[in-house]
Amino acid sequence: MATHARPRSGSLSTVQLRNRMILSARRIITEHWPRIDRCPICRSAWPCPPTETAYDYLGSVGQGNWAPPQRAGSRR
Repeated sequence: MATHARPRSGSLSTVQLRNRMILSARRIITEHWPRIDRCPICRSAWPCPPTETAYDYLGSVGQGNWAPPQRAGSRR
């Protein structure tokens, strides 16, 4: 008889994992937000591959139109 592994008390629920992934995607977009049509991290034309991947994920969870706050890049 097979036994199913029970989640450890420290493991994330599906909702918690989804929320962390949304926050990670938003952070990637914020960090790679263009400065004069170029990614400041990748130095490539925008949208760069990490940003495209992050937007693809946000689109899959219904948040594909998210954009960072107006002055997101000015924190540096």
